[in-house]
Amino acid sequence: MTDGSKIAIKFSGSGFLVIFAASKFGLMNNLKIYNKILSVIFCVLVALIAGSCTVSEWEEGFLPGETTGSNSDGVNGNAGDRAHNEDRRKVLLLYSAGYNSLRNYLLEDIQDLKSGWLPRDYPNHDILLVYTHTPKSNSAYGIPTTPYLIRYYEGDDGLPVADTLVTYEAGTHSATAEQFNNVLTFVKNNFPAGSYGMVFSSHATGYLPSGFYNKPENYEFIPKKSRMKQFGLSMDQDEHQGFSTAPVPYYELEFDPSLPLTKSIGQDQVGSAGNYVSYEMELAEFAEAFPMKFDYILFDACLMGGIEVAYELRNVCDRIGFSQTEVLAEGLNYKTLTEHLLKNTVPNPQAVCEDYFSQYIKQSGVYQSATISLIDCRELEPLAEVCKNIFTNHRAGLQAIRMSNVQQYYRGSYRYFYDLKSIIQEAGATAQEMAELKAALDKCVIYGAFTPKFMDEFRILTYSGFSMYLPRDLSTAFYFEELNMYYQTLAWNKATGLVK
Repeated sequence: MTDGSKIAIKFSGSGFLVIFAASKFGLMNNLKIYNKILSVIFCVLVALIAGSCTVSEWEEGFLPGETTGSNSDGVNGNAGDRAHNEDRRKVLLLYSAGYNSLRNYLLEDIQDLKSGWLPRDYPNHDILLVYTHTPKSNSAYGIPTTPYLIRYYEGDDGLPVADTLVTYEAGTHSATAEQFNNVLTFVKNNFPAGSYGMVFSSHATGYLPSGFYNKPENYEFIPKKSRMKQFGLSMDQDEHQGFSTAPVPYYELEFDPSLPLTKSIGQDQVGSAGNYVSYEMELAEFAEAFPMKFDYILFDACLMGGIEVAYELRNVCDRIGFSQTEVLAEGLNYKTLTEHLLKNTVPNPQAVCEDYFSQYIKQSGVYQSATISLIDCRELEPLAEVCKNIFTNHRAGLQAIRMSNVQQYYRGSYRYFYDLKSIIQEAGATAQEMAELKAALDKCVIYGAFTPKFMDEFRILTYSGFSMYLPRDLSTAFYFEELNMYYQTLAWNKATGLVK
């Protein structure tokens, strides 16, 4: 061009740069020529956009349907980017049901959790949630308080940020299947993820029915159908409408103040002195309340380490960590919890179990008291088959067992928790049957550890990674008849026929 005007086009991947510089005079005199040039440029650009131009790896993460690449922070991604990241996102929920005597301990656990590693507040990054419910002050069980679901993350200043997602109605009972399901359903709907994990912290009594542990002589077995009828529900209703967690009378257990407090599924203690009632979930309704499957569940609660618990939950989680004995009130190490479960690409619940055992084996006296195992629930069916055959072959041996010869996991007179392997040994299993049992246990028990004794009350000489009920009859205590009827409803008993 004679007037000195310049046109330059630079292509780089899918990007382009057009530099158009012309003198005002040249443009005025050559308008038709420039219009033709602009038309050509426009056609070229349209062809490039519609064509198969390459996309950089960084840009690829923002395109719907792409399966590789995203910006490293996950910020400003579109719907396709979100869908991709949700498959890799991890969600950890601490369900802290502390409307009971554990109030101070559970609040301290949350403070410890906040002091550890926290995820950042980026879209599609890992999520830390805490459901918390405690009385206003110690023993103030007659004053309704508000439960909260809170998301914790690290702010731009490096300090913990608490984002309250849901404020529940004051007086809500957290240790009910209905509320438990409400919380999990909210988590599922609002935080889609490739991995869900949960730490459940409260009082607990293993597989036992609600109210039995504190006052077994007052327990009466009521079939689920009858309980649902009491609430005006029918068996053919949607499964999550069938929750029937009802309060039971609360009886204070004798407590030696010289011993550490224990976390003795879930408990809400409600009322005033002399008129307390307790809301406690039973094992089957706890399992039915899960709206999605979990990668792992860790129980920071007493006596949950039974084969009955693991088998009932086998379809709602892949791995489960729990204690066969009571858990001292300090519980898990919450300062390192998120480091093991969220910070790494793959959650490591075994490291949480190892940290738990490490902090107690270093103690002395009654504080050196702990049992812990991590179970692969996907390997429980073969174990059930082995145990079914042994129970069938040694029915008389089971009935003749002397309780004093079996490894116990209970204190006092609460004779409902014994070692699974020890029971089978005492029932007279053959060497071949014991070898089959060992092979099945080796596949199930990912990790197991125990202190030499528990609170100076009993030694631990046999440890399988599971506790189990040792069936009793009326000659032991009349209430075992009621307990046996309840036990027959559990999935473990249906699979193995332990109680006939």
